Amino acid sequence: MSAQPRKIVVGVDDSEPSQRALERAADLTGYGSTLTVVSVARDGDRYAAGPLEKARERLLRRHVSATYLQPVGDPAAELVDAARELEADLVVLGRRSRSLRRLVLGSVSDAVLQQAPCDVLVVR
Repeated sequence: MSAQPRKIVVGVDDSEPSQRALERAADLTGYGSTLTVVSVARDGDRYAAGPLEKARERLLRRHVSATYLQPVGDPAAELVDAARELEADLVVLGRRSRSLRRLVLGSVSDAVLQQAPCDVLVVR
């Protein structure tokens, strides 16, 4: 990876860690870089575009332009697919606390770390 990531994908949802990840991704975006914000909806998910609209507002206040995607499916798989399709240099995402359920089922950040075709930055 070059000193300045050129293609950055950031995963967002309604969690505080994902908002910190969005801020970190915006910090890393420089001249010539592209930022793609991905919020994955699960089948029948009600929150729809909420996280994307919040992300758009935050980035507009910072004067950072981005592309926004909302695929439907498994969050980890969709983030990895987006990184592959966009030929991303970096995926940025937040890490939630480790509950018993997450320890048994795994987490999105763990799955992305294992499968991403590029560097991954996990923000706490």
